[in-house]
Amino acid sequence: MSIHRADDGAELFYEESGSAGEGLPLVLLPGMLGSLSEQWVVEAEAFATHRRVLRLELRGHGHSRAARGSLSPRRLTADLLGLLDAQRIERCHLAGYSLGGYLGLALATREPDRIASLLMHGTKFYWQPESVATTLSQLDPATIRAKVPRYALQLEAAHGPAWAELLGRCADLVTEVASDGLTETDLRGVTCPTLVSVGDRDALVPVEEARRLQAALPQGQLLVMPAVGHPFGQVPTALLQLSIERLLATVERPDDRR
Repeated sequence: MSIHRADDGAELFYEESGSAGEGLPLVLLPGMLGSLSEQWVVEAEAFATHRRVLRLELRGHGHSRAARGSLSPRRLTADLLGLLDAQRIERCHLAGYSLGGYLGLALATREPDRIASLLMHGTKFYWQPESVATTLSQLDPATIRAKVPRYALQLEAAHGPAWAELLGRCADLVTEVASDGLTETDLRGVTCPTLVSVGDRDALVPVEEARRLQAALPQGQLLVMPAVGHPFGQVPTALLQLSIERLLATVERPDDRR
C-alpha cells in the first residue's frame, strides 16, 4: 500500500501492482462505502499479469479514513486526477463500481484525453426524489445500528470508529450529485468507448436507466448481467473480467475484437 498526498495535504492510500506491459495502465475505483480490501481484488490480480494496475482508496474510506474534506464529486475527481498526475499516467483505462464509475465518468467529461476506455458497473446517474430519499435512509447510522447491526460492525471494521460520520459525508455527496450532478449534455464530451454494466436485479439502478445512460454516451455500450443485484459481491468475477478485457481490446486491438 502506498500513499498519495492530495493537493490539500490529505493522505490517500492506493495499491499498485503489475508493471508496464502490453497496454495502458488500468485504474480500478471502489464504490461508496467500499474499500480496497473487498472490491476489485481478484480483477487487479488478473490484469496485473500483463499491465500496470492501480486501485485508489477513496477519501474518507478504508485506509484513507483520516483524509478530511468534502466528498463532493469535484473533490473526489480532483483526487483521482492528482494521483494520475503524480504517477505520470497520461492516459489509462478505468473501471469503477457505483460511485467509482461516476467519478470515472466525471473525469472523462473533464479530461477526455486521459481516459482510453471506461467501464461503469451499477453506477447511478438519474436520481429522482424517491431514490434520493431511499438512499439517504439507508445511510442513516441509527437505522443501521438498529436494523442491521452486523452491517454496522462491517462498516466499523472497514472504515474505523468514525464510520457514522463517513455515512453523513456520503449522504451529502448523494444530495449534491442528485441536485447538481452531471447531465446528459455533459456526456457529449465523453469520447472514449464506455461500457454501462448493470445487474437485472439492481434495486438502485434499473436496467431502463442504464439503457438510457448508454444511449446518451457517444460510444456507449450496455451489458445486463442476469440474476445480479447492486452489491459488488454479487457480480460474477469472470464475466466482469471478460467485459473489461473486451473493452480494452476495442482500444488496443481494434482489429482483434472477439
